[in-house]
Amino acid sequence: MQALRFELSGETAFFKKPDVNVYAYFTYSHIHKVALYGLLGAVLGLGGYTQQYERNMALGGKAKQDNPAMPYPEFYEVFRDASVSIVPHGDRGYFSKKIQIFNNTVGYASQEEGGVLNVREQWLERPRWTIYVADDGGVDREVFDRLADYVQHSKAEYIPYLGKNDHPATISKARLVELEPVDEPEYIDSLRAAHLSADVGGYVKDDQMQSYLQEYLPVGLNAANNGYILEPLVFSNQEIDTDELKAEDLQKMYRDADNGRTLYFI
Repeated sequence: MQALRFELSGETAFFKKPDVNVYAYFTYSHIHKVALYGLLGAVLGLGGYTQQYERNMALGGKAKQDNPAMPYPEFYEVFRDASVSIVPHGDRGYFSKKIQIFNNTVGYASQEEGGVLNVREQWLERPRWTIYVADDGGVDREVFDRLADYVQHSKAEYIPYLGKNDHPATISKARLVELEPVDEPEYIDSLRAAHLSADVGGYVKDDQMQSYLQEYLPVGLNAANNGYILEPLVFSNQEIDTDELKAEDLQKMYRDADNGRTLYFI
């Protein structure tokens, strides 16, 4: 199978968790599928949430079969079936997080005297991932070819960013690569489904310090209100428990012959 591979990085990143905002806005530990789809959509100039809202408001109650409402933003409609693999870098796949405090001085942001709102956001510091977008039919051929052309030649319709426009993204080392199926995987070098647990007492890859990170990350949007659909994903350098492997898992696993990475496509 062929895939588009590229390095994605930035000085900072912020992928907002929508469920906590009492003291500060917190971030997911890694770029997730929905945010990645949004970044790819920005590269191709696809519409987002604003365009979806404006379209639906303009239709009002006059949506028809030939002019329907948009249940999802355009970027998600185009990439919703895309298979991607996300390989974190950094210290055992973990990026430092720090709370940043700044002022929002627009008048409508706060009812406090002076119209100043103190904002606290948790940012990732110097994140970097290797991203794979599979050419497996999940994305239309024309879209995939255009994406491959844009990414490999550093072109973009809109500036791609890491969760928010305060955090510009750097895309580098893009190329098309051939991936081969995996029959008997020992380790997985990307984010993977949580049911592929680590083998208790198993080996750690390349004698590294043992690491295991699990987090509920967005993997899709629901049609009712575009809320996140969450699933637990894991990143670990521990040997996997092969007894937990299913046939459908093997269908999602490939090896990059260039570097020997074993990838799980989510």
